[in-house]
Amino acid sequence: MDKFTEILQKNDMSAKGITGIVNLFSQNHRDLMFKLANFTQSDINNISKISSCMKETAQNIANSFYDYLLLIEDTKKIILSKDGLLERLKITQTEYIKSLFNLSYNENYFKDRIAIGFAHDTFNISPSIYIGSYGYYNYLMSQYILKCCEKNGIDLTQALNIINSVQKIITIDITLAIESYYKKSTDDVYKIEQASFNQLVTIAEYKDEDTGKHISRMSNFAKVIASSLGMDAMYQEQLLHAAPMHDIGKVGIPDNILLKPGKLTREEFEIMKSHCEKGYNILNNSESQTLKNGAVISLSHHENFNGTGYPKGLKGEDIPLEGRITKIADVFDALVNKRIYKPAFTIDETIKIMKDEMKPEEAFDPNCFNAFLNGIDEIIETKNTIDAGV
Repeated sequence: MDKFTEILQKNDMSAKGITGIVNLFSQNHRDLMFKLANFTQSDINNISKISSCMKETAQNIANSFYDYLLLIEDTKKIILSKDGLLERLKITQTEYIKSLFNLSYNENYFKDRIAIGFAHDTFNISPSIYIGSYGYYNYLMSQYILKCCEKNGIDLTQALNIINSVQKIITIDITLAIESYYKKSTDDVYKIEQASFNQLVTIAEYKDEDTGKHISRMSNFAKVIASSLGMDAMYQEQLLHAAPMHDIGKVGIPDNILLKPGKLTREEFEIMKSHCEKGYNILNNSESQTLKNGAVISLSHHENFNGTGYPKGLKGEDIPLEGRITKIADVFDALVNKRIYKPAFTIDETIKIMKDEMKPEEAFDPNCFNAFLNGIDEIIETKNTIDAGV
């Protein structure tokens, strides 16, 4: 396991958070940073002139930097908040300076910036303190560069060029560390949000003995269908978290209707149908995009492709894609599992019912249904994994 993967796993990043970090440190993003900073081979050549000298003085630079930070009350409190932290910070800074002057500005070099960003989040060191100390750090680094230039007989004009080159790469480093910080802190909020969503969904379906697994199964089935349709990873992730909210409106349905083991009367069915709009009304007035997506799914997952569904009687592509996908995932899971009003059907029986009785061109979007069939092996594997509690 490389250091990058180890850091991501140790910090328990969500799939969305990991994607963001991977993109941040991708070759394309690194190339963009080089272009924005105008960092070229000429800069690397400049830095190489003092590389050995600066690596020799790395520990002195780190010590001087933290001596300065200890003079500031706010940073002093942070640095001295844990036993041994000061020494660890000095060692980390020393190693960073050595790597800075190793001249290997490759993928592994920049991935170390994620550790810096995450550490600042862990110790609650705000970006304002990080950026604020950057001014002194640049001054300090410049003083040591001038000393190394003098030692190596490099004139002032060349020394200023070297300082400029070093400041370019430090600027890139700090930018990536701060972006990592924000992605980590944003991901923490995202995970809390998802946990809250899961609790909200559980409230809606807590009377169902198969609640947790139903939610997990059907949302993962929806993700597989979206993948089979060729939707991007972000869409799949959003659908995975929004689909479980499809029946949130059932919190407003009386138990004598919701839990009735027999067939509903016409009047009871009309009340049951109202859960779609109830769910929409619960979710739609939120700032969260996940809840807004859930609102769309709640309102549309009982629409039929031929326009005979409810509550709006939408037809074809007027039905949001999220609703068309979720309908198939929800129906499949409902058929292959036991409910108070029906036995469980086999996989083959379920597909036959969906094909011959409900029919793709009537109940389901044919393209979504084909995507469902194309992904059926993965769907079955997902079902078995979730049912086994793996």
